[in-house]
Amino acid sequence: MDRYRIVCALDLTEYAEIVLEHALDQAARHEQPELHFVTVTSDDIPGTKERLAELVLEGLDTFRDHHNDWRARLHVRVGKPEEEIVALAEDVDAELIVIGRFGGSTARRVLDLADCPVLAINLSERQVDTQPQCPDCVRVRAESGGETWFCARHAGDRPTSTLLLPSTTWTGGTLMW
Repeated sequence: MDRYRIVCALDLTEYAEIVLEHALDQAARHEQPELHFVTVTSDDIPGTKERLAELVLEGLDTFRDHHNDWRARLHVRVGKPEEEIVALAEDVDAELIVIGRFGGSTARRVLDLADCPVLAINLSERQVDTQPQCPDCVRVRAESGGETWFCARHAGDRPTSTLLLPSTTWTGGTLMW
């Protein structure tokens, strides 16, 4: 069985743990993942190696009991971050790159350069809408089996479209939308 190879780019900032969690979550979805954790630096390579190892080992310890067939490699590279991350992904023939997108433009440049899918992790600034749903919209949606989503008051100019597939096997005999 081929291993699912993931390159996880960690910049060792306060947000690196969030990126690491997402990479480990992606790895947990595969039988035998091979994880390549990379950070790009311009100085203090020994110190960078130590900080990267500390961060990654702490994250991997969480999965140690359940995933003995995981492989992990640490990489410290020198150069332009986007070029080094993409080069490593090409070197290991990665199926996925996981990278943080917390204000810099490195993730955008990796997206432009990479030949494999890229999962860019971002902090959501959106506020969650805590208003209850309109009871009339809920009723219309239930009564129409999802064909109509909004009551007359909220529908406005929103178009509603339903696609009936040639075979209803996929949807258990009901409409998909």
